[in-house]
Amino acid sequence: MLVDIQSPIIKFAQKGKPFNYEKLFINSVSDYIFEYKNAEYEKLTDKDKSISLARIIKKMEVNGVPVQEFFAEELAEWREKEDSFQTVLNLVNLMSEDIFCCFDPNLRTEDGFKKTNRLYAINNEGRLDYFIYQDEKKGLFGKKKEPTTAHKYYADLLDRFEKGLLPKKK
Repeated sequence: MLVDIQSPIIKFAQKGKPFNYEKLFINSVSDYIFEYKNAEYEKLTDKDKSISLARIIKKMEVNGVPVQEFFAEELAEWREKEDSFQTVLNLVNLMSEDIFCCFDPNLRTEDGFKKTNRLYAINNEGRLDYFIYQDEKKGLFGKKKEPTTAHKYYADLLDRFEKGLLPKKK
């Protein structure tokens, strides 16, 4: 699942303004939401939104571990305080900040951007659909472009995952 760098959320993000992680995550998984409910997210009731996102989360993995297992402590804490819809949204925000943090201008560091050691994927009947970003292969006039730092970051995450170097516990 490729991150859409042309998304207005990423394209027009400004330092000092909130970065809408939740909406970016929902846009990224919209095909899965549509698959479950045959409707766009905005047209669903809160209950249907919660059910659709929960089904997607149940299929998600982080570093090869089911998301619900990886974030078991946070989920238990949220379930005590929040209703199920808010618990799902809290988890979506936590995951989407990990996935899209490199695009948030508010999280820029001296090294360029915030980095995590978590690679997310949706397990779609045994086939892992990773959240990754890849530059377009060629630039103007068919010349190869130098990969961006975001492309290198996602490629490094995938490489470290394949070598088993990413943590299996939080």
